[in-house]
Amino acid sequence: MRTIYTALFALLTAPVFAQEDTLKVKDLEEVVISTGQYRPQSVKNSVYQVRVITGEQIRKQSASKLQDVLNSQLNIRFSQDLATGGSDITMMGLSGQNVKILIDGVPMIGRQGTSNEININQVEVNSIERIEIIEGPMSVIYGADALAGVINIITKKAGRDSFSITARVQEETVGKEYSWFDEGIHNQYVGASGRYKNWYASGGIGRNLFQGWKDTATGRELTWHKKDQIVGNALVGYRSEKLDVYYRLDGLDEIITNPANFPIGNNQPALDQDYMTNRLMQQVQGSYRFNKQLSVNALASYTHFTRQVYSTLAYPNGDVRVATAPGTHSLSTFNGFTFRATAVYSPSKIVSFQPGVDINSESGEGERIKVGTQRISDYAFFLTSEIMPAHWLNIRPGVRVLHNSVYDAPPVIPSINTKFLLTKYLDFRLAYARGFRAPSLRELYYDFFDASHSITGNPNLEAEHSNSFTGSLTWNALRKKQARVNLTLSGFYNDVDNMISFAVDAANPTVTTYVNIDKYKTRGGMLTGQLIAGNLDASVGFGYTGRYNAYSEAYKDLPAFKWSPEVTSVISYSFPKAGLSANLYYKFTGKLPYYQQVTDNGQTIVRLAETEGYHWADLTLNKKLVGVLTVNAGIRNLFDVTAIGNSAVSGGAHTTTGARPIGNGRSYFMGLVFNWSKN
Repeated sequence: MRTIYTALFALLTAPVFAQEDTLKVKDLEEVVISTGQYRPQSVKNSVYQVRVITGEQIRKQSASKLQDVLNSQLNIRFSQDLATGGSDITMMGLSGQNVKILIDGVPMIGRQGTSNEININQVEVNSIERIEIIEGPMSVIYGADALAGVINIITKKAGRDSFSITARVQEETVGKEYSWFDEGIHNQYVGASGRYKNWYASGGIGRNLFQGWKDTATGRELTWHKKDQIVGNALVGYRSEKLDVYYRLDGLDEIITNPANFPIGNNQPALDQDYMTNRLMQQVQGSYRFNKQLSVNALASYTHFTRQVYSTLAYPNGDVRVATAPGTHSLSTFNGFTFRATAVYSPSKIVSFQPGVDINSESGEGERIKVGTQRISDYAFFLTSEIMPAHWLNIRPGVRVLHNSVYDAPPVIPSINTKFLLTKYLDFRLAYARGFRAPSLRELYYDFFDASHSITGNPNLEAEHSNSFTGSLTWNALRKKQARVNLTLSGFYNDVDNMISFAVDAANPTVTTYVNIDKYKTRGGMLTGQLIAGNLDASVGFGYTGRYNAYSEAYKDLPAFKWSPEVTSVISYSFPKAGLSANLYYKFTGKLPYYQQVTDNGQTIVRLAETEGYHWADLTLNKKLVGVLTVNAGIRNLFDVTAIGNSAVSGGAHTTTGARPIGNGRSYFMGLVFNWSKN
C-alpha cells in the first residue's frame, strides 16, 4: 500500500490536464428540494426546516456506504450490530423505527436487526443524487414511522446529456488489514443514462465487498463479519411538457458470512452461518400538469424482501455439510405494497390545496413469524393547504384520516406548519404535529434467536401516539453572489405515549421482548452555521438532546432528563487551478447517560449508566486528472475509534455489558471515478 500512496501523492500534486466546472468557484444558486413540497422549491422558501446533502457533497466525501454520508450529520447517531451486519439509526433522540426512510418518495420495506430498523447500508451510495432530511413528525403526509422525521433518498435520473457513463472503483483498508483479494473493502460501480426525444433511461450495478475485520479475533472467527453486496437499478421514462412517467427497478443481493472456530476435540465441526438478504423493489411514478392551477402525482410500488439464515458444518479436513439441527435454518419473507396519489390545486396566489390518498400494506411469513402469514394494512386520506395571505407569512395546516387493519387509529391526525419572514434576512418556522405509529410486523410476530440475540415479538403491543413541536430561526446574514453566511437556531419537543421498547420477558428472564412504555419524551436544541466564500465551504453545528428518564416518576430525587451533546464541522476547500479539493469531516458524539433498573443482592435499585462519547473525523482529497477521470483518496476514522465503553449492567450490579462497537480502526482509501457524457 505504501507504493500505491506514493504514486497517489504524485498524482495529487501534479498539474491538472483539463479543468472542469465542477472544481471551479461554486455557483451559489439555491438548492431545490421536493420532499413534502407542493412543487420543487428552494430550501429557503420551504415551510419545513430541511437539510440537504447534495450530490457534490456525497462525491467529495468518497463514501463507500450511506452511513459514511449520514454519520457526519448533526442529531443523527448510529450503532452497529456485528451479528446481523446492520446499522441502527436514531434521530432527535428517537430510534430508527420512528424514522421514515424513502427512496424517491417510496417507503423502504424490510426492517431487520435487533432494533427493527431499515438498514440504510443496503442502498447503493453511487446511485444517489441528493438526500433530503426533514426533522420532526411528518405523520400527516407520510404516515407511520415518521414521528422523528423523514430521510428521502433521491436517486439519479437521466440529465440533459443525450448519453453519459459513470464508473467508480475504490479500495479501502479495514484498520490495518488489506490485501487485493482477502482483506479490506473493494467497491465497484458502473452506471449509464441517456435520453432520446421524450424518452429517457438509466441504470447501474455495483458490488460492495467488505472482507470482514479480524482485529483480535482468533482462529476462523471475525470481529466484524464479511459482507458481500450486489446492488442494481434500472429506470425507463417518458417526459413531455405536461407528462412525466417512469418505471424503476431496484435489486439487492447481500450475503453476510459468520465463520466459527472449531470446537476443542478431534474432527469436531464448526457451525458457520450465512445471512442472506434479497430485496426487489418495483415502482411506477407519474405526474401530469393540467394547467397552472392543477397538477396530479401518483406512485405505486411493490417490494419483495427475504431474509434467510443458512447454516453449514465446516470440518477441519475441509469438508462442508449442511447443518440439520433444529433452528439452524430460517427463511422470512416480507411483501410490501404502497399506493400514493396527490393533487395540487391553486385557485389563487393566496391559497393552495393538496388532497391525497396513501395506502400501505405489508405481510410477512416464515419460520420466525408467529402463526403463519401476518399482515398489517393502513388506509389514509390526507388534506393539506398552503395559505399565504401576505408575502411574509406561510401557513400550512393538514389533517390525516386513517384506518389501520390491526389497531384503532385516532379519528384525525392534525398538523400545522408556519413560516414567518420577519425581515429580509430572518426566517422563523414553528410547527406542531400529532403522530401515530402502529407496531410493525417484526415487533408483533417476529422471533429472533441466535448466538447473540434472544428476542421475541409481542402480539399484545399497543400503538404509539405522539405530540411534537418544532421551531427554528434562520438568519441569512450574508447573501451575495460569491459569499453566503447563515445561522440557524432550532429546537424540538416530543412526547410519545406507549413508546415501544425492549424489556426482559416477565415469563422468561433469558428472553428480551417488546413492551410499551407509558411515557417517553425528548427535548433538544441545535445551533448551526455555514460560511460559503469563494472556494471555501465551512459549516459547524452544536446539538444538545435530552432523553426522558422514566424512573423519575417513581424516584423523585432523579432528574427527569439526561442530556447528551453533539458537535459537527465540515470544511471543504477547492483549488480550481490544480483541480483539487480537500475536505475534513468532524463529529463529536457526547456521552449518553441513562438510568436502568437492576437487582443487586436481592434488592431492586435504579443506577446511572452511560455510553462513552467519542470523536470521529474523515479526511478526503479529490483530484481531477483529465477531462473524464478523478482520483480520490483519504483517511477514514482519523481518531482510530473501534469501541466505546458502556457501563450498563446485566444480571447483577457487577456484570457489565461491555464495549459497544463503533468502527474498525483508522482506514485508508483510494479510488478512481470515470465520468463521460455526450450532448
